[in-house]
Amino acid sequence: MSIFDFSNPDLYFLFVLSLVNAVMLCFLSYKFMQIIQIEEYKVSHYNIWLRDTKAKWVSRILMLSILSFLCAVVTNVLFNEKMAKSKIVGYIGLLFYFGIAIKFIIGMYKIPQKKPLKLTKRMFRLFVLAFILYLAISFVLLLIGLQFSYYLRASLLTLTPITIPVVVPFVVLISAPIEKGIYNFYKSKTKRTLASHKDLIKIGITGSFGKTSTKQYLTQILQSKYKVLSTPGSFNTPMGIAKVTKNLTDDTQIFVVEMGAKQQGDIAELCKMVGPTHGMITAVGEQHLETFKSLDNIIKTKSELFESLSQDAICVFDCSNPNTKKMFDLCKLKRKIAVGTENGFLQAKNIVASADGLSFDMIFKKRSYPVKTQILGEHNIQNILLASAMALKLGVNIKMVQKSIAELKPVEHRLELKKLPNDILMIDDSFNSNIQGTAVALKTLGLFTSAKRKIVVTPGLVELGDREAVENQELGRRIAKIADVVILVNKNQSDNIRAGLVKENFDQSKIIYKDTLFDVTNFFKTFLQSGDVILMENDLPDNYK
Repeated sequence: MSIFDFSNPDLYFLFVLSLVNAVMLCFLSYKFMQIIQIEEYKVSHYNIWLRDTKAKWVSRILMLSILSFLCAVVTNVLFNEKMAKSKIVGYIGLLFYFGIAIKFIIGMYKIPQKKPLKLTKRMFRLFVLAFILYLAISFVLLLIGLQFSYYLRASLLTLTPITIPVVVPFVVLISAPIEKGIYNFYKSKTKRTLASHKDLIKIGITGSFGKTSTKQYLTQILQSKYKVLSTPGSFNTPMGIAKVTKNLTDDTQIFVVEMGAKQQGDIAELCKMVGPTHGMITAVGEQHLETFKSLDNIIKTKSELFESLSQDAICVFDCSNPNTKKMFDLCKLKRKIAVGTENGFLQAKNIVASADGLSFDMIFKKRSYPVKTQILGEHNIQNILLASAMALKLGVNIKMVQKSIAELKPVEHRLELKKLPNDILMIDDSFNSNIQGTAVALKTLGLFTSAKRKIVVTPGLVELGDREAVENQELGRRIAKIADVVILVNKNQSDNIRAGLVKENFDQSKIIYKDTLFDVTNFFKTFLQSGDVILMENDLPDNYK
């Protein structure tokens, strides 16, 4: 009887087995789907992840398949005689496969992630496509296994996980035309929605560092006078912004939009969609070099914001940063504003940074206004000045700006001070992943002079291209001058950071290695002591574990 004869029960058994395997492969695809989502569904960025992590997850999937395959084949050989009497015996080996795979899935899901996979509509569509492919692959391999070798039987099914690293980018590519259509629909809808609010002030904020902090500070200051809507968290992509516009109401007066970019043209695309009336450019530096390739490309991309503005637009620049100052000089807008320079619109003098926050004199129109805030990190002074300058230009009076600064709340995971039990403090800077930011974070840790131990937890810097090794060694040297204990997470940059620590004669017995932040959390339960101050510096690479 042919296997394709509809009266043959084996056909239905194989289909159900393929169905079960396809579902399991979807669960096994979690890490690869998560990365493709983090990388904004760009296969080229997914390939960079594979290269940077030396295809660790591919190796893990490969080991799962090989181990399962061997278990299944050995089982078939051992049960050779019984297989001749009962077909079902030939599938006993798959119990090892499913058991190993389920344990693998549980372990994978236990790894803590800063950006776990979100089952958005797009991700659901990708999983449906992947499921169909996995179903077809499973069924074909089952047929081949049955016909090719008696001993293989269902064993080839154990090799299907090997296809995951290829299937994930493949479904992204084949779904691209559909997603492009959906993307254009939402982009057009967003443009129409924003255009319908004719009096709405739209402020675009871009830069390499400080975008989210500046956006939050600006929103809080503007709320003293206006009804403000701003993009939450790090929502800075077209689809993220499109979701936020659903919250616009008739009485919304100002829409503050963070604009992120990983390649040239990204900011221009966002500007066409949002149509900002004003702009703000924070510090610009060598961030996302993997995709931008050069600092010049970063500057050109960030410049797309002020190039999109009308001549009567206000654009505020952080001119304490040399790259942003260069952009300010190139900008031809009549109402461009420099902040952070000697003759700038706003200046900060008499700066005092402490473990309790920041205090400084804000110089506005040659008058001095004392300011105090619980915000940590000297670099945040520039972000506060940027936000204050735009608020002042939009009619918020200086006294209200002063009052609002005093009430500013720390941005989550950006030098956010947390009080833990037993008089332990944690400086949560886990969203930070740039060279300048880590330097400021370490300087902030150094302000806690009464700490029993200063502990730095970091996996190092990422997305710096060819400069990663050098910059992580330099990071190690800076850490050595501040920290008493260093916990290195993830092996990718540990050797480079350690090399920097050693160059500064740091006590190597005080260097602790952990695989994940989950391991660090467990370690803390017995390691931490009263009076410790911990700096959690950049946990992004945990997404790549």
